[in-house]
Amino acid sequence: MHYPLKYRRARTVLYAVALFWLWTWFGSAAFIASLFHSPIHAIIAMYALFAFVLLSIPVFLLALAQLVLNRPAEVHDGVVVPLDGQRKPSGPSPRMQRQAS
Repeated sequence: MHYPLKYRRARTVLYAVALFWLWTWFGSAAFIASLFHSPIHAIIAMYALFAFVLLSIPVFLLALAQLVLNRPAEVHDGVVVPLDGQRKPSGPSPRMQRQAS
């Protein structure tokens, strides 16, 4: 069965991890350097950054696996065919008839 929401969530996670890695590569050094007026804050920031870097690797791999396992099926031509068990009755529902009287 195809789950489009799982595919979209996995794709969003991949984008978020890629954005985090770009920020780590380009902007995190300036962020940590701005914290050097307090060495404790800089140490905590470096520890958090290293923890998130290590955590982002398995998150990326799991999201990639979800992306591969839930890739969308072939594109249909947009025709909607109702299933037999899900057809709606053409008249008003019995509940609406009771409320009207």
